[in-house]
Amino acid sequence: MKAEPVFRPAPACRALIGGVGYRWLRDASFGAVASDALAREEWPPGVEVADLGYGALYVAQDLAHADPPYTRLILIAGVERGREPGRIYMSRWDEPLPDAEEIQERIREAGGGVIDLDHLLIVSRYFDALPEEVCLIELEPADTTPGEALSPQAQPLLDEARALARSLALAH
Repeated sequence: MKAEPVFRPAPACRALIGGVGYRWLRDASFGAVASDALAREEWPPGVEVADLGYGALYVAQDLAHADPPYTRLILIAGVERGREPGRIYMSRWDEPLPDAEEIQERIREAGGGVIDLDHLLIVSRYFDALPEEVCLIELEPADTTPGEALSPQAQPLLDEARALARSLALAH
């Protein structure tokens, strides 16, 4: 008797929580520090956590070839955008692509090793690798000088970022 193949339905929501940023740059390391902490937590099937601070081109390839594909991407990063420092900002990302020249510049920089949240988003969108839903949890850094420790303003915000990421990952 021939065994019938077992088919398992894909989870309704497959989420990836990713930390983006350089290590050892205090608050610019916020995404990496947060993803390290989140990776030590228990997650249900369908939720993964990763350090995505390894370059936009490689992340785009990994996202494009995920099987089954992710339906939600939650990115955590420390990003200077001129907002009030030492605060968490959350948003959904659905921006249009910039012009071809800017895309090429971002691809060039990403290929040269620049780790940047906006590079990751634009390069992944360009290569049609982003899932349907992209959520950002950003810290406006108070200190991006070299060093291991987060600033006194950023350290207490790790729990808030982790709770936001958990909530977004588990939302149906």
